[in-house]
Amino acid sequence: MPKSDNLYVCFTTVSRLPEAESLAEDIVKSRLAACVQIDSPVTSLYRWRGKVEKEEEFRIVIYALETSLEKLESFVDDRHPYDTPKWVCCRAEKVSEKYLKWANDVCNLRGFI
Repeated sequence: MPKSDNLYVCFTTVSRLPEAESLAEDIVKSRLAACVQIDSPVTSLYRWRGKVEKEEEFRIVIYALETSLEKLESFVDDRHPYDTPKWVCCRAEKVSEKYLKWANDVCNLRGFI
């Protein structure tokens, strides 16, 4: 994967902690992201099939290089337990030089930090 100057923060959610942990581990092992964080349960309210739903979910925050976004989205979509998974990515406006270098190193097999 070529070096990237842009880092993105991507979000998805799942209903169970083991699903979140499995997805997060697979993403990092595949080097599609430098880091994945799993937030404590959050309460999500949304409309699904004509009804307002309220569910406890685990938010997964993924820190990924721009060069891997397409593969990452496909990877998450293929492994996600939901019919319509949340997938929202935002470009990080400011990233420290050290963190961006580390992200490039660990995603591009240049580092074993």
